[in-house]
Amino acid sequence: GQQGSYPIKLFYTSNIPIILQTALVSNLYFFSQLLYKRFPTNFLVQLLGRWQDVESGGGRANIAVGGLAYYVSPPSSLSEIVTDPVHALFYFAFILTALRAVL
Repeated sequence: GQQGSYPIKLFYTSNIPIILQTALVSNLYFFSQLLYKRFPTNFLVQLLGRWQDVESGGGRANIAVGGLAYYVSPPSSLSEIVTDPVHALFYFAFILTALRAVL
């Protein structure tokens, strides 16, 4: 029979950019919490992130309430997007920029 090759162009997507972005944010959270617990009144530490202890599902959790750590964290609900659109827009821009930078 007749044989021929048909080139197929595939759109390659990888999850490496997501992994790198998640690692970046995780490191920011870790060092920001560490510094905030040690130096909560330092201005530069507060720019990096301010944290608050909250009760969560039978335990305690820290949530970012200010600084860079707050703005790179996702909004927790649709109502938070409405009440704090700057946070939502900054987070959206950060995700697009971070993922675009590593592609």
